[in-house]
Amino acid sequence: MQEWSDQWLLRFHPEKCHVVKLGHKKSDAVYHMKGKKNGEAYQVQLQESEVEKDLGVFVDNGLNFKEHVAKCTTKANQVVGVIRRSFDFLTEKLFVQLYKSLVRPILEYGHTAWQPCNKSLCSDVQDVQRRATKLLSSLRDLPYPKRLEALHLPCLEHRRLRGDMIDAYKYVHGLYDVDKPKLELAETRGTRGHSLKLAKGHCRLSVRSNFFSQRVINTWNSLPESVVTAPTVNSFKSRLDAFWKDRPSVYTPSCY
Repeated sequence: MQEWSDQWLLRFHPEKCHVVKLGHKKSDAVYHMKGKKNGEAYQVQLQESEVEKDLGVFVDNGLNFKEHVAKCTTKANQVVGVIRRSFDFLTEKLFVQLYKSLVRPILEYGHTAWQPCNKSLCSDVQDVQRRATKLLSSLRDLPYPKRLEALHLPCLEHRRLRGDMIDAYKYVHGLYDVDKPKLELAETRGTRGHSLKLAKGHCRLSVRSNFFSQRVINTWNSLPESVVTAPTVNSFKSRLDAFWKDRPSVYTPSCY
């Protein structure tokens, strides 16, 4: 990274850089970075950090993303509070527009990377939407799944699963022009399933099993041929929604 920054004249500020060591067995290596001040070169030892923000996602050294969930839920709750104080009366249509444009993007940004790995984190994210739907006096006394169904708002857990399937479709069909995760087509035998099944490797750690390249495989392989072979992304979304329309988990999250 130091050589790259020198070559392209995009130098890092050494005093603003930190080291995050991942995994249970962390090395004792010490990292240094060269800097330049008033024309004189100097060397700075980089400090270790437990959490760092990268492209809007807080990455911690345990890869459980508790810090990111806490940050995004706090920010989303603040926006919900602004909506509550700004409107004396909310119609269902107005609430859905405000929620979709101002609150939900905060809770879903970068979810492919920080997908909650346990029910407690999933519940923390879901609670924001649960409390927000109570702003409507006409639906306040209904159970949470009934409120979502009345507003036609899928639960956030279903939304994240749907987003994973859309990303998997783009990777499998080569629509992402980036280095894709390790998604390999499986050698299918017989006529069961579809023709684009993915091979699933063995995971020793639970953290690894929650990575995108692992968690999407079972759900992707369970989809029918007509869905995974959709000609466009929009048609894939429509077919996927039609296939999943009767799933109980659309409005009832497992962490509820």
